[in-house]
Amino acid sequence: MKMMRRSLLAVMLGGLMIQPMVSMAAGDAAAGKTKFATCAACHGADGKGNGGAFPSLTKLNAADAETILTAFKKGDMATLKAHNLGGARYGTMAPQAANLSEADIADLAAYIATLGGGAEAAAAPAAAAPAAAAAAPAANMIKADANIGFGHALFSSCAVCHGAEGEGGKLLNAPKLSGLPVSATSSMLEMYKSGKQLGPYSYVMNAQAKYLTPEEIRDLAAYISQMNVKGADNNMAQTE
Repeated sequence: MKMMRRSLLAVMLGGLMIQPMVSMAAGDAAAGKTKFATCAACHGADGKGNGGAFPSLTKLNAADAETILTAFKKGDMATLKAHNLGGARYGTMAPQAANLSEADIADLAAYIATLGGGAEAAAAPAAAAPAAAAAAPAANMIKADANIGFGHALFSSCAVCHGAEGEGGKLLNAPKLSGLPVSATSSMLEMYKSGKQLGPYSYVMNAQAKYLTPEEIRDLAAYISQMNVKGADNNMAQTE
């Protein structure tokens, strides 16, 4: 009888020892890079937070990224508080993390670690350089084709919440927009237009973006990218 109890105890303890290893299984950074596309809309393709408009992810290692994403998914406020997260950030991130599987979280964490917080970071800048060089002409082309003046006119509706200078506002906790890269603004407006939920006030943005045309999104994004940016081409002349 004593032998049977010892055997059962050994099995139970063995299970407890295995569990942490399963939850911290290494993710696939390549798969995580693909899944990161949604994150990049706010945090930037390089994870630096789009000029400070959103939190930078580049100092996170895989373990911390996995812990934080899991906390957002499960609503673990104690863990989020320990990482100085929560509040409005929880309202934005919780819907994004809700449908992530453990494998998704592990893959994303593995990729996020390559952005600056993991052992692979040393090789990342060299690999990222060609991509950054290719992205710059694309952004410049968008700005060149955009009607900045019309974007300025369209922004009058945004200013009600985000401020006349895109500085952000207390109403609905509207974030700062001025200087946000074209790609970030365009991506977010496209997601809101499609009805995607990005936080507790998505219902406001979904309604605002629903009827925007691709050209209007382009013009708005181009105007926002140049707001309060020193040396930017702030030509407000509208063209047909």
